[in-house]
Amino acid sequence: MNNYLIIEKSYTYNGDLTLGKELTITSYDNKVFIYNLDIQKVFISNKVYKKYLKLLRLVDFYLTSDDDTGTAYHEALNEIEKFRQLVKNKYRSYLLEQILKEMSLELKKKVMDAKKRLIVMEAKNYDYVNENRRSK
Repeated sequence: MNNYLIIEKSYTYNGDLTLGKELTITSYDNKVFIYNLDIQKVFISNKVYKKYLKLLRLVDFYLTSDDDTGTAYHEALNEIEKFRQLVKNKYRSYLLEQILKEMSLELKKKVMDAKKRLIVMEAKNYDYVNENRRSK
């Protein structure tokens, strides 16, 4: 049994205002169905924000790794693109425009950082290959 605090205005089936009251949701099979759109938006935005924070930690881990081949940077770019597509296709209607802009700006910074590191990595690998060819 989970207790959730209602943030938006909500009315019960008999017309009583439940603003600021606790809503008790019981679920036996770990499935909860919420039909009020305002409460859905709160739950889904929290869920997406948790995924976003997890993605940022993962991308930071990939960007700080000491990988000489650049696969970690490619993985970071792939994870960011996967998250963007998920938000675009599934959660866009539930999130506020301001939250989407903030997440987009932060992810653009991470993408640019990963691309810069990839370019530097490829330049180092290219120079190393050319030096080996000259010496033969």
